[in-house]
Amino acid sequence: MKQRMCPICEAGQLHTHTEWIDVEYLGQQGRVESHYAECDACGSEQAGATEARFNKRAMVAFKKQVQGLLTGKQVRDLRKTWGLSQDEAAKVFGGGPVAFSKYEADDVMQSDAMDRLLRMADEVPTVLDKLMTNAGVHIKRDALWNDVTVVNLANYRAKAKAVMITSHSTGYEARYGG
Repeated sequence: MKQRMCPICEAGQLHTHTEWIDVEYLGQQGRVESHYAECDACGSEQAGATEARFNKRAMVAFKKQVQGLLTGKQVRDLRKTWGLSQDEAAKVFGGGPVAFSKYEADDVMQSDAMDRLLRMADEVPTVLDKLMTNAGVHIKRDALWNDVTVVNLANYRAKAKAVMITSHSTGYEARYGG
């Protein structure tokens, strides 16, 4: 590894260190790993760009955990399960051209709405299929639903106790309500 000269004393070399630090977010306590460099001559501690990136990602991951959001790894796993590139995922779900790169690396937190949309697409495959179709992204897997009957529930509110959705091709049924 290339040695870095201390920019403060310009005499010593910087050596990378890590330590666990206590953090708090929204009233929740936690510990994250903190990266920094220390000069072997003057003893100054500093965080350069590399250390700052590690530290920011650790804190974003902690914030996601506190808020109950999908982790970067979970977002990546969902995207790969769906057979989408990061660019395609951004087209399907929004958030900008590099959004998924940032979500997956824990560089930024996805919004609560984005998190709910990702979870919904995972739990209800027709939601994912519809989003992909609307975005013009080719579905690279067999569609789980060949035909779906959509019912306007507004006509049945007073009468309906339950709603059943049936896929005739797969025999799958989903029942909602009483």
